[in-house]
Amino acid sequence: MEKWSGKEAVVLMAKAPVAGRVKTRLCPPLDPRESARLYTCMLGDTAAEMSALTGVRRYLFLDPPESVHSLRPPPFSAFESFPQRGRDLGDRMRDGAATAFRRGARRVVIVGADCPSLSAGTVRRAFRELSGGASVVFGPSADGGYYLIGLSSPDDRLFRGIRWSTAEVLRNAAARCRILSAPFSFLPPERDVDSGEDLLALREWAKTHARPACPRTRGWITGFFGPEGDGFPGSRGRTPGPPRGSGSRRGG
Repeated sequence: MEKWSGKEAVVLMAKAPVAGRVKTRLCPPLDPRESARLYTCMLGDTAAEMSALTGVRRYLFLDPPESVHSLRPPPFSAFESFPQRGRDLGDRMRDGAATAFRRGARRVVIVGADCPSLSAGTVRRAFRELSGGASVVFGPSADGGYYLIGLSSPDDRLFRGIRWSTAEVLRNAAARCRILSAPFSFLPPERDVDSGEDLLALREWAKTHARPACPRTRGWITGFFGPEGDGFPGSRGRTPGPPRGSGSRRGG
């Protein structure tokens, strides 16, 4: 059994990969089955990458609640599973963090399953920032939100009153930290995959970055675009999708 220091925990917020319930903003250019398959790949790769963190307790919070035991084989076997609880994303993240702190963690990092460029090294850096005096650490995403938030203590005020479906999420969260006099820091920006524009960016990222490995997602990219694909395959009806910031955030 892996030894756990008891000081650090990572919380992975995810959805059961069911067609029509995940990554709906990717339809079009994808159809519901394609978007669910992509999400399955990203979720599996994220879980595998987080499994590489040694000495860290790992929690998987799933939505809907009845799906909590639906992901059992590796890499998910490295996680303790819980149902997501709460009315909105803020409530669900707050509950996930509170669970980790309640079970003994002193530093908690919350991540989602839709940022293939998220590495175990980035999470380690977040823990170092928290150990070095930051109360909160943010990983900025391209759409104005964040792909990661790290906490040195539970504080409900960081998750309440935030408009999660807007491009002002990170700005508002940072402003909240200033109001609370909570020292915070930023990690390098990354990109979630929420739109057709993000899919094209993901394809280019995979060409130029070898790490993290994310083999499932890279396999999906090759299968969907082809080895040398320059645009969306298939009919002319495939379009990049709605502008960024127009849909839901995090939790899957």
